[in-house]
Amino acid sequence: MIKTIEGNVQAVRLANSNGILSVYGNRVQVNHQLFRKLLNEKGSLEVRTRDDDEYRYETAFICNGVTYFTIHTEEELINKFGGNINELITSN
Repeated sequence: MIKTIEGNVQAVRLANSNGILSVYGNRVQVNHQLFRKLLNEKGSLEVRTRDDDEYRYETAFICNGVTYFTIHTEEELINKFGGNINELITSN
């Protein structure tokens, strides 16, 4: 049993070192660097608001039924994408 757990811990550490922060079913939270790389793939990009005081925005890249996302403060979102935030937000 302990060998299995140790193997899983190593896999999590490897994933984290490659930019994967968390996995929630078919939603994968990634760091900003990995997210930029994912934008070179085919898929759709969405910007959403979140119910959070500090990290109010989420950018999501959807490919093959999996959502890869990263979260941003308002300042980070403006610095990365510029323009009018309301124009960036995807209506759901």
